[in-house]
Amino acid sequence: MAAGPTPEQQAAYLIRKLEQTIRDNRTVRGMSFATWQAIAREEIVNALRSAERRRDADDRTIGRLILVGASALVTIGFWGTVVAVDRTYGGRAALASLLAGAALFLVLADWGIKRATANWDRRQRTKRLGAIEDLDRRIKRMENEMQKKHDLLKEKMEEAGPL
Repeated sequence: MAAGPTPEQQAAYLIRKLEQTIRDNRTVRGMSFATWQAIAREEIVNALRSAERRRDADDRTIGRLILVGASALVTIGFWGTVVAVDRTYGGRAALASLLAGAALFLVLADWGIKRATANWDRRQRTKRLGAIEDLDRRIKRMENEMQKKHDLLKEKMEEAGPL
């Protein structure tokens, strides 16, 4: 039930983000290696923390499901046994069994809804990452075209000579 992007998508996004950071902080000399390391370290730590948070949330949901499921089954079993032994507590047993079953249903419904929304989030995140990759390709193509125009204009200016 991993709600996050795949490791390949995370790596591609991280590389694009680092590349953009390096481009934004570009100077005549360039970016120092220590600065680049600090930025890369911070981005990697953020990606790992995000993955840990998603895993912890999944673990809590599964733990809650197991706890409530076991409690509901024990409650239903206990009151079912009471009813089977003595029909005196039939109404109370029915109410307790109903409440335990409702709790189990609600936890299962919560789990199912979280899985469905996680799948939808994953698909949306994949679409967004695809759009980012497409935009990156278009920007690089435009940069190449601009560089070619720059070179062509520079050649024409050199051919024209000084004014």
